[in-house]
Amino acid sequence: MEEERFAMKIRAAGKQMQEAEEDIARAEAQEKMTYAKAMVQAEVGGNKTAAAQMRYADEQGDVFNARLNRGVAKGKLASAKAEFRACEIEFERWRSEKASNRLERRAYSA
Repeated sequence: MEEERFAMKIRAAGKQMQEAEEDIARAEAQEKMTYAKAMVQAEVGGNKTAAAQMRYADEQGDVFNARLNRGVAKGKLASAKAEFRACEIEFERWRSEKASNRLERRAYSA
């Protein structure tokens, strides 16, 4: 059953998309928490203005890593979407081929 094979591939790609969306949500939450902690550390360290605190936070390695993790998660989502689209295209090609074969059979059997 080729239809079921395509359905399984689309379900697997959908699962990848779900996991990638969850990874993005986690990465964004982690980034916000890390950034907020860095800004508090900046305030404790004597940086009074919001701009100085933001600059301090931007310079921290933990904030950089959190942003990097968010980018990686977004890349996983893009990859999952591409995989899903590839499955759809493969199915559409298969369906068109089957329809063409049916038309040919009708034309030559009648």
